Amino acid sequence: MVPASSGRGDLEEEKGEKLARRPWVDKEQCISCGICIANCPQVFRFDSHGKSECYDPAGAEEQVIQTTAIDLCPVSCIIWEEE
Repeated sequence: MVPASSGRGDLEEEKGEKLARRPWVDKEQCISCGICIANCPQVFRFDSHGKSECYDPAGAEEQVIQTTAIDLCPVSCIIWEEE
């Protein structure tokens, strides 16, 4: 289930950008491997519970997010959330 509001859009709104879709991390499935954070740190970081979160969906192009984070996630817990 996708939360209604989690503050994920704060940074792109500050930049004046509106995305058609954004990456979303299912934290219940996340195993905290850090692959998405190591490969795409401008988009992902660890939250206070050690799980990955998308803090700046506009931090990289969609193709970069797809190939460096979503495609490489070993538990497939990162998906695209449509706006």
